[in-house]
Amino acid sequence: MTSPPALTRTTVSTGWWRRHWRWAMPLAVVAGIATAAGAVWFALAQWAYWSKSSTPYQEAMRRARCNIELVQALGEPVQDGYLPAGSMHTTGQSQFVIALSGPRGDGRLFLNARRRGGQWDYPMLYVVTDGKQAIDLTALDDEEAAERCALQECRANGQCPLPPGSLEA
Repeated sequence: MTSPPALTRTTVSTGWWRRHWRWAMPLAVVAGIATAAGAVWFALAQWAYWSKSSTPYQEAMRRARCNIELVQALGEPVQDGYLPAGSMHTTGQSQFVIALSGPRGDGRLFLNARRRGGQWDYPMLYVVTDGKQAIDLTALDDEEAAERCALQECRANGQCPLPPGSLEA
């Protein structure tokens, strides 16, 4: 009796995806989610940078840091939050709600600004502290407020306490 002929070895060529789909599919899903999260984070970071570098935002923060009543309520330094809520329009109108914090408390700065003829006007600019105290930052007209810092003037006259960590002369 003769032995049967040897079977020829035939291999079916399988593709890469067929061999590795069990780990590649979850990895592709995680990579897609990470890419989407990165795009959202990048967009929010750009919004924060763009809005914080705007003239109304800078002026509102300068007025907040120069206001004696607000510095007494929140403490020094008065810092702004990471992401302001609001809008800026090319028509020259800005509206923001900015989170403020200090060593003694927190607050929210509400800002509405309009640009007319190259000058910004601030019809609404106030802070509401956690203690529900409303502090108006529009006490001066806009031209006078742009040149004054009441807190620095008060300290120069020796009437206000110096900031923490500074040496008294």
